[in-house]
Amino acid sequence: MRDLVLVTGGIRSGKTAFAMSLLVHRFGNDWLYWATGKALDAEMEERIARHRKERPEGVMTLEAGLREGIDSGNLAGEETWARMPVLLDSLGFCVLETLSEADITVWMDRLSELVAGRPGPVVVVSEEVGWGGISMDRSARLFADRLGLWNQRLAREAGSVYAVMAGCPLRIR
Repeated sequence: MRDLVLVTGGIRSGKTAFAMSLLVHRFGNDWLYWATGKALDAEMEERIARHRKERPEGVMTLEAGLREGIDSGNLAGEETWARMPVLLDSLGFCVLETLSEADITVWMDRLSELVAGRPGPVVVVSEEVGWGGISMDRSARLFADRLGLWNQRLAREAGSVYAVMAGCPLRIR
């Protein structure tokens, strides 16, 4: 699918800023920011607040997890949002939301179907957590494994794939 762009990289690498610049360059502020993160502690609240401030003025925002974003119908129906380019930030939170499920392919399929059915571009921001060592914690290993699978799948489906390191985007494909 040509209108899918995957932007991956480490924590605080500049992924979101680069992804936003791709959309601003092509569409000005006429796009939707789908923020999937949930604040579970004060530090996460600060990160989310910082991301809110960094968004261009006038960009529409949907703050909803994966299930809520897909099940609400807002991203696929006749709503204004359904016709706008979308920045999904981030895939890591989607994986966290589905971590307790035995079969994540259902959600991978639903996200792929949503992206394929949209009339405009979708830019997905995702963390790259697989470059470190193998964690001793079972949940951390499960998260890294599943996020790696989601990243691989989206990379196969994407027309463009970027890795961002130290604020420098590198086009992979």
